[in-house]
Amino acid sequence: MLGYWFLSLVILTHTSSCIDSLDFFSETDEGQIIIYGLFTDLDEVQVVNVSKTVSMGLIPIGVTNAQVTLLTEEGERFIYLNAGNGNYELQGIKGMENKSYAIEVLADGKVYRSSYEKIPSLIAEDSLSFTFTFEPLRNEIPEQVFTLSAYTEIPSSSEPIYLRWQTEETHLWMRTVFPCSGLCPPPPPNCFIYDFLEPSRLNLFDGLTSNTRVLNQVMGRRNVDNSFFFPFFFSVTQLSINREAYEYWEKVKIMVNNEGSLFDIPPAPIFGNISNVDDGNERVFGYFEVGRAKITRIYTTRQDVPFFMPEPCKYNPEIPRDAYPPACLNCAIRAGSRKWDEGGPEWWVFD
Repeated sequence: MLGYWFLSLVILTHTSSCIDSLDFFSETDEGQIIIYGLFTDLDEVQVVNVSKTVSMGLIPIGVTNAQVTLLTEEGERFIYLNAGNGNYELQGIKGMENKSYAIEVLADGKVYRSSYEKIPSLIAEDSLSFTFTFEPLRNEIPEQVFTLSAYTEIPSSSEPIYLRWQTEETHLWMRTVFPCSGLCPPPPPNCFIYDFLEPSRLNLFDGLTSNTRVLNQVMGRRNVDNSFFFPFFFSVTQLSINREAYEYWEKVKIMVNNEGSLFDIPPAPIFGNISNVDDGNERVFGYFEVGRAKITRIYTTRQDVPFFMPEPCKYNPEIPRDAYPPACLNCAIRAGSRKWDEGGPEWWVFD
């Protein structure tokens, strides 16, 4: 999903006429490689996405025959397994504080390698809250809006800290249960649907230029739909990153949220810390990011929502089974293009 989130930013840069006029990416040719990976100190699956650009405005195509290896400065090498669609996964390995890591990708006979980055030692503390309001969100017409906010305490240190945040949403979706008599099959399992909350929002903090030790930020906003009828989790991942990674995301933020004047000086074309080891002139998009991570979660239930919400898939004996919306019976239809499963995440616990 991290790779998908990065690619969504790439797509935004290709489809915005305002951004195109400032030429942030310069000219993008078909077949240019994009490599994005995030390696953290969390006990989780580490993911690298390898893809290639297609035509302007189209989603890049995943490279399915690459070889991806994690490198340490001590000479260790750990192989990522091919998970399909250009995603490569590494399990059982996590970053260690103050240890440096890089990535090596072999694709189409070419070797791409990132610079080494160190897991930072500092990280901040996040506290989450939310509100439900009735206000304009996507246009001038008021609607029901959910806003997730974070209060962050920055540690006092002579060492600068660089932070970025990303927010994932996970909601439960319960399918319609039809009564039966006699020997009944078990009820259908619940659906758990995953997405990013406002993926184009980039929350960043530069501890070198800021003296503040307290932040109040909006992590994301969305309309309130019938997903909120069931328990709905929001997971905020705070990443303590290196200055080079911060500068990379700062350029991406300017590119995605460009609201300045046409006379403003645009940033340089966004190239990351990955290069072709045999051809320094090849333009490689993407970044291999190494960070210390902390996840903070909050959830809502139907009781938190101050608006009336009818139960979306409640059984009604007067409605024929084939008249129910398909999303009430099928997780894949309800999820659409989003990730989903029937087991739910390990951390799914609420009062």
